[in-house]
Amino acid sequence: MKFKLTWIPFVPLALIACFCKLAQGLFPEGALFGLSALMLDYIYMGITALIFIFALIFTLIDKKMARYYSPVRNIPAGLLAILLTLSLAGDGADTLIRVFGAGQINVLSILDGVLSLLSAVVFVVLGFHHFLGNRNGKRFVLMNVMPALMCGVRMILCFVQFTTISIRLADVSSLICYIFATLFFFNYAVALSLTKTKSALKNTIIFGFPAVAALLPYALYRLMFYIDSQNILANIRPLEMFFMGLYIFAILMELSCFMRDKDSVTIIDEDDAAQAQGDVNVRSDDFITGTTKEDETDRHDDSSYLTTQDTSDFLYQEMKQEDNSDRLTPDSSEVDGYLTEIVEEDGDDRPKDYEKRLDEIDKLILEISEKSN
Repeated sequence: MKFKLTWIPFVPLALIACFCKLAQGLFPEGALFGLSALMLDYIYMGITALIFIFALIFTLIDKKMARYYSPVRNIPAGLLAILLTLSLAGDGADTLIRVFGAGQINVLSILDGVLSLLSAVVFVVLGFHHFLGNRNGKRFVLMNVMPALMCGVRMILCFVQFTTISIRLADVSSLICYIFATLFFFNYAVALSLTKTKSALKNTIIFGFPAVAALLPYALYRLMFYIDSQNILANIRPLEMFFMGLYIFAILMELSCFMRDKDSVTIIDEDDAAQAQGDVNVRSDDFITGTTKEDETDRHDDSSYLTTQDTSDFLYQEMKQEDNSDRLTPDSSEVDGYLTEIVEEDGDDRPKDYEKRLDEIDKLILEISEKSN
């Protein structure tokens, strides 16, 4: 499948993007080809956008990729999901404690903390699914969207922070990270729920590659050069982004290894499944009836009646004819019990040689006809 060709430009471009981001802390400003930290940051974001373009092209021209995917066992993704659970739970609790401890109600911050806790629950479930290979994702359709909502709220928080500082001092890289992460987790949730869409699985791949290229360099940069040794919980956001990037990378590896083409996947809708089950039993008005098209009792030939039915008790009986032609009257024992009976008439006044005379008359008529000819 052609979408796998995205790995060819992704690997070198992702390494270049990581180098450009880390170079801001490794080298003094202007030491690397005279580039400033802001210019290196722009190169890092430009490479991320270039990876997005390559993923978009190779995925859209792929006509063999199936529209649906059944997850398989993925141990690395399960471990990363558990690590994400711990970091998100700690981050959400710390956010809520700080907001309510300050005495100033901030709706976005409270929403961020609540969604972080809910996302931790989602990643627990996803982690067990990755460990066990559970393919039933329809039970948690709404819950799977929580990571996307959390990233969306954090994206809004980045916009709000940019309004209070100069654009030169704004951390635009974090905004890029949350944009691609939001789009990835939303489409991944739709793909897991097996919702009828044309491009949810393709969008997961399209936004997954740039999300990895943006999250991992940014998280490493923050963890290496902006570590807070006094407040450990202040480093939890970059740690979350690092685990998030690795988790997306594991999902992309799974999709690349186990994705099937559309010719090998048979899609059975609920209506088709109900129709298939209806060949055995059909429920109609709370009654279960068979769906045999022709009743077996009605399947018989027109001539099968006489050959299959017993006629011993009917008013007729088939009699075998005897060769004795001189016997004109049947035996009385053969007609006992029938409705009709042959009775000899007592007043017969014909002579006894009546039959012989008939024969002589016939012979006489025959001789006369021969003489006349």
